[in-house]
Amino acid sequence: MPKTLIIGQGIAGTLLAWELRNSGVEVHILDGRLPGASSIAAAGIINPVTGKRYVKSWRFEEFYPIARQVYRNLEEALGVALWEERPILRLLATPEETNDWSVRCSQEDYLPFLSERDHADKWGKLLKPGFHFGLIHQSGRVNLPLLMERFRNYALEKGFFQEKTVSPEEIEALTTKYDQIIFCEGWRGETNPFFPETPFRVSKGEALLLRFPGLEAAEWPEEMLKKTVLVAPLGDGLFWAGSTYRWHFPDTLPGEDGRSFLLDHLYEMLSVPFDIVDMVAGIRPTMIDRRPVLNQSHLNPKVYMFNGLGTKGTLLAPFFARELATRLVHS
Repeated sequence: MPKTLIIGQGIAGTLLAWELRNSGVEVHILDGRLPGASSIAAAGIINPVTGKRYVKSWRFEEFYPIARQVYRNLEEALGVALWEERPILRLLATPEETNDWSVRCSQEDYLPFLSERDHADKWGKLLKPGFHFGLIHQSGRVNLPLLMERFRNYALEKGFFQEKTVSPEEIEALTTKYDQIIFCEGWRGETNPFFPETPFRVSKGEALLLRFPGLEAAEWPEEMLKKTVLVAPLGDGLFWAGSTYRWHFPDTLPGEDGRSFLLDHLYEMLSVPFDIVDMVAGIRPTMIDRRPVLNQSHLNPKVYMFNGLGTKGTLLAPFFARELATRLVHS
C-alpha cells in the first residue's frame, strides 16, 4: 500500500484520510491551522434544491446516500453526533415565486424534494407577515467544526497528524519519504506551483451567529429557514445565518459590508430582535466551472490535488474522497 501524505485537514483532507485509512493505506496529515478555512466557518448545509429557479443540485441522488453513510460512520468512530436530517422552510415572497414553487412541486423528479405548506411552524412567531411557504426535504446539516476538531484529536491519538505548515519548496524533499502527496489546502491551492493552470475563483463567505432573546427552548425552530440567506439551528438556542459571496476581499476576516448585507436580509424576514453572538468568515475554494478537482500534477507525478468543493462541499466531499482514494490505492 502507498505511504501517503495529506496537506490540509479541512473537509477534503479529513474525508480523504478517512477513506484511505479504511483501505489500509498508511496516512499522515499536516495542517497549520491557517486563517480563512471555509470548513470551520461553514454551517455544513446539504440542500437538494437551490437558487432562484429552484434547481436540483448536481447528481444529488448519487451523492446524498454516500454522504449520509460516511458521516454516520464517522459519528460512530468518533463518538459524537454530526449528522442532522433537517428540512428547510423556503420563504416565498411574491406571487411569481409562489407559482414557480408550485410548478416545481408538480414535476415528477422534484416530488421527493419539494412540497407546499400553509404555515411556518415554530418560525411563525418570528417572521414578518406576507410570506407563503414551501418545504425542502432530504436536506440536512453536518457539524463541520466539530468533525474537524474530533478527527484531528483522533488523528493525534493514532499518531498520524502533525500541526505544521508546509511550503511548496519542501515538497520535493517529502517525495523521497512518501509515495503520494495530496494537497487538500482549500483556497490556498490557488497559488500552488504544482498546479499552475487550475481554474480557481475563490470567494469569501461570512455568517452571523445569533440568539433570539426571550425565546424558550420549546419555542426554538427546528427547521432551517431560507430566503436570500439561510438560517440554521445549531443547538442550544444558537443559529447560524449566512452567507455572503465576496469575489474581491482584502483579507480573511469578517467585514462590515458582509455584516450589513446579512442584517439587511435578516430584517426582511424576521419581525423579532436578535442578539449577534459572533461573526465568522471563510474563503471558499471554488472553481470557475464549480466542479471539484482531483488532479495529478504534470510537474511531479507523486503530487495530487483534491480541491474545489466550494459551496456544496458537505455533499460532494464523501463521494469524491472515495473516488480519489480508490484511484490512489490502485494507481
